[in-house]
Amino acid sequence: FRQSGVSAIHVMGRREDWYQYPEMAAAMAAVRQATAGADRVMTYGTSMGGYAALRFADAAGANAVLAISPQYSIDPRKTPFEKRWLQDGRRIQWLPEIDGRLVCGCRPVIVFDPAGEDGPHIRRIEAEIDIVSADLRYSKHPSTTFLVETGLLKSLVFDVLSGAFDADAFKREAGQRRRRSATYLSRLAELQPPRRRRTGMALAQRACEIAPNDPISLGVLGGYCGDVGDHDQAVALHERATDVSQRASNCLVSYGNALVAAGRVEEALPLALEVIGQLPEQAHLRAWHSLMLWRLGAVEEAIAAIEQAIVLDPHQASYRRTLERYREDVES
Repeated sequence: FRQSGVSAIHVMGRREDWYQYPEMAAAMAAVRQATAGADRVMTYGTSMGGYAALRFADAAGANAVLAISPQYSIDPRKTPFEKRWLQDGRRIQWLPEIDGRLVCGCRPVIVFDPAGEDGPHIRRIEAEIDIVSADLRYSKHPSTTFLVETGLLKSLVFDVLSGAFDADAFKREAGQRRRRSATYLSRLAELQPPRRRRTGMALAQRACEIAPNDPISLGVLGGYCGDVGDHDQAVALHERATDVSQRASNCLVSYGNALVAAGRVEEALPLALEVIGQLPEQAHLRAWHSLMLWRLGAVEEAIAAIEQAIVLDPHQASYRRTLERYREDVES
C-alpha cells in the first residue's frame, strides 16, 4: 500500500469478538473523518475481517468493499450451520446495531470458495445486499492463501479499490493458474471420497511437490498416509508441517492426532499442552487433552481436564456426557 501511495487504517479487535464492541461507531466515525478527503475509500478484510468489511462499510464512508471468505454472522441462532467457531459464537454478546440485517450502500466484491463452509454465509449475505460474487471453487478458507500463491491478490485489491474489477476476467485467470496452486490441489485431495483414495493421495503428493514447505499440503498428505495405515510416514509429515508452520496450533493438533493414531499417546501429550498454552480459552483443546489422559489411564487428570472444558464452554453437552462416562467407568 505504501509503495503504491495508498493509505491504510487497520482496525484490530482485542480478541476474536467479531467486532461486537459498543465503541465501533466512534471508531468508524474517526476513520470516516480521517479519510474524508480521499477520492476512494475501501473496506477490506478476510474471514472475521471480511465480516467487518461488509458490516462497517457505510459507517466508514466506503465506496468500495473487498471481503474475502467473510461470514454473515457466527451467532448460532442465525447461522446454525456454522460449527467452526461455535464456542466464540455462543460467548459473544451480539449487538443488533452491528449484527442485524446487512446494509451496504456500495456493491461489495466477495471472493470465496463455494465448495467449502463459506457458501451458506454468502447465500445469506446476497439475500440481503447486492454483491459481486467472485467464487473460486477449491480455494479453501480463507481464499487469501490461494490468491497469494497464484499472484492474484495485489491486482484484486487494487482493481476493487479503483473500481476496475472485472469478476469474469478474474475468475478466468484464477482458473488458468489454479493447477499450479498447492492450496487448490490439497483441497481437491481433501474432498475425494474413500473410493477415490488413490486419486486423493496423488493430488496431495502433487501439492507437496509444488510447495514442499506448505504445512497444509503436508498435513493433507499426512492424513492420507494415516488412512492407509502408514503411521510412521504420517507422523513424519505432520511433524514437518508443524516445524515449517513455526508450530501453528492447527498443525500441532494434527501432529498430536497422528501420534495418537500411531499408538504413541504419551508423545502426543506435550503437544496438547503446547497448543493449550497458545489458546488457553479454547474448550475443545481441553477435551482433546482429556481423551489422551483417559487413554493413558490418568483418570483424575482426565476428569480435571474435561471439567476445565465445561467451565470454558458450559453449553457444549458432549463435554458433560464425557464427564458422566468417566465417572461411571470409575464407579464400575
